[in-house]
Amino acid sequence: MVDLFHHNEIARAVRLLCQSSVALTEDTDGTDTVWMASNELFAVNDTVELVDDDSSPEQHQVIDKVGLSKVQLDGAVTGSFTVANNAVLRLSPPVLPDLKWVGQGSPEIMPQPPDVQFPAIIVQPATLNQPFGDGTNRNFRQDYHYLVYYLHRPAGGDPRSPQTLAEVGKLFNLLMSDMYLGGSCWYSQVIRLEPTPVVQKQLRQRDIPVSVVELELVARRLETTG
Repeated sequence: MVDLFHHNEIARAVRLLCQSSVALTEDTDGTDTVWMASNELFAVNDTVELVDDDSSPEQHQVIDKVGLSKVQLDGAVTGSFTVANNAVLRLSPPVLPDLKWVGQGSPEIMPQPPDVQFPAIIVQPATLNQPFGDGTNRNFRQDYHYLVYYLHRPAGGDPRSPQTLAEVGKLFNLLMSDMYLGGSCWYSQVIRLEPTPVVQKQLRQRDIPVSVVELELVARRLETTG
C-alpha cells in the first residue's frame, strides 16, 4: 500500500528543527561527508555536532555544502552515527540553547508542577487539507498544518516584552530556515504568530505559571499514486 499520510514524519522534522537539528539519511562511513534530505539549516563555517542515541557528540565545522543533501566537514567522522539510532547533525551551540524539552501532541501533555521545566516547545499536528481542484487522478496536493507552542516563564507578565519576542524570533527564524523541513516536504512557511493564545489561559487555570506563544506552520507536499 502506498504511504500517503505524513503527519508524524513532518512533525518529527519540525521537532528536530526546533532543536537546531536535521536527521541523517545515511549512516556515517568514516569520510568527511554526511548525508541528509535537506542541508538548508547549515552554512559554511558553522560549528556542528553529530549525535545519535548511542554515541557521544562529535564536533566538526562545515566547510562546504553540495546540492541539497550533502554537508562536507573539516575532517573525517571518527564515530559511527546511524540512521537506526536516530543520527542527526545539529548546530553547536543550538539556536535555542536554554530549551529544556520538545514534545509532540496537545498542550494538555504538559506535566503538572513541580515537574514542568521551561522553556519548552510542543508541536501539535493539526489539519490536513487536500484541495480537490488541485489534483488529478494520479497527483494531488497536501497541506499539513502544525501548531508550534513556545512555553516559557512569564517575563514581567508581558508576552510581548522585548526579551520574549527576541526568543520567539529565534524560533520563527529556525522554522523558516529550512523550507523543506529536513526533506519531509517541498515547501513550508510560518503563516501566523499569536502572542496570547487561548491555550495560555487553559494552562494557567491548571496553576501552571506559563506564557505561551503560538505559531502556525504549513508544510506542503505533492503526492503521486503511481
